[in-house]
Amino acid sequence: MSPMQNEIAKPLPQNTDAERALLGAALTEPSAAIEILSMIRPEDFFHTHHKTILRQIEAVHASGSAPDLVTVTDSLRTAGKLEEAGGAAYLSSLLDGAYKIRNIAHYADLVKQKAQLRKLIFSCNAISQSALNGTESAEQLIESAVSQVLSVADDGGSSIVSRQWDDVAQSALKAIEKAMREPEAARRINFGLTDLDDMTGGLRPKELVLIVAPTSNGKTLLASQCALRADRDGFKTLYFSAEMPGEQLALREIAYQAGVPFYFVQRPEKLNADNYASLVNAANRECSMRIIDRDITPARIFAMAEAAKRTHGLDMVIVDYDQLAIEAGIDPDSDDENVFRHQRGFVFRAKKLAERLNICFVLISQLRKGKLSSAVQKGAHPHLDDIWGDSSIRNTPHLILWLSRDFFTHNMDLAYERQAHVYVLKNRNGRTGVVTLEFDPERVRFFDAPPTEADSVAETVVCGRDGY
Repeated sequence: MSPMQNEIAKPLPQNTDAERALLGAALTEPSAAIEILSMIRPEDFFHTHHKTILRQIEAVHASGSAPDLVTVTDSLRTAGKLEEAGGAAYLSSLLDGAYKIRNIAHYADLVKQKAQLRKLIFSCNAISQSALNGTESAEQLIESAVSQVLSVADDGGSSIVSRQWDDVAQSALKAIEKAMREPEAARRINFGLTDLDDMTGGLRPKELVLIVAPTSNGKTLLASQCALRADRDGFKTLYFSAEMPGEQLALREIAYQAGVPFYFVQRPEKLNADNYASLVNAANRECSMRIIDRDITPARIFAMAEAAKRTHGLDMVIVDYDQLAIEAGIDPDSDDENVFRHQRGFVFRAKKLAERLNICFVLISQLRKGKLSSAVQKGAHPHLDDIWGDSSIRNTPHLILWLSRDFFTHNMDLAYERQAHVYVLKNRNGRTGVVTLEFDPERVRFFDAPPTEADSVAETVVCGRDGY
């Protein structure tokens, strides 16, 4: 046996104690489970038992239950995977000493370090086999080796390769051909607002979308309308509502579907029997959207998104809104610079999550009135630099929408109550510009703006020119 074969025959790098400690902590304390799920994937574990247990912890967490020893053991038994996880006695043994764990990040780092070493070993072994087989040139092997090492360092899981222009162009054409043959495969997530959907081209997988608006202008309403339209179109959404209770979001939609003014829903004594019957029918309509409205932190967002994708399927994540989620995970007395630093990390992780899970990640951001110019506060066209926060919040998203209701830019003049605008400030896959919407205060809903006389004239001119 050669020296290299002797080295490969050695036990692979692993840290059983760290893996057990993390699982014990997850089964002991729900908050620890959330933190662990945001840092570790089942594939990072070496032992099959541990991979199976962590996948089940994800499944239990995604179902909305606390992943403690009893619920996880029962879930494994129901799924027929209890023996694959080592049995009930083995799960119980994981709790031994779990109370001593104080630094979960340290144990997670130990596990990830060993996982990276194993990936390097597998990559080097594969490169060695390719070199022995002689099927690739030295230049090709060198490029492949560098690519695989970089993928391990980035923890992306897939090799980074350079591609010839012709290959990229043909790949792009194949994607278009597939979309032409299978329109369902190219579906976009829409708001259900004609002009806005036309200008944005819809929301796509792997994209980070930013919706910004001053307080009370309707950013939550616009996002929830998008989520509910997405649900009707067959997309699955995870909605993190840090700004208002889930019941408030639901009541808006239920009242709209029931045809009951939202004003009455807020004052139940004004409802009659027919109103209530309509609300009951609307509430019983199926909806796959999941809402999280408590204890929202960045770690919880990323952990629950990972779990939802693997267990229920996931197409879109909405976080309403970023500052509340970020500040929940740091010192409440932090200065702006510290908040910006955490915002930067959150935005970059959100973008990577969207790409890895093949989902659309919608981030809602609050505009701080004291930071806005007087011109913008009075209704002037906003610009990217008017968005409060770290530069990453402006540079990283694929699509940035700025929502403004004229009611607030005109000193709450009721003559402007129904007028709203969405400024598409950035759009990597389409046009930028301004879309006019109508806000209905009774139904608490955005609609397509009614056509104006100018629109009718423009349509007549276009039709005449085209000869219709």
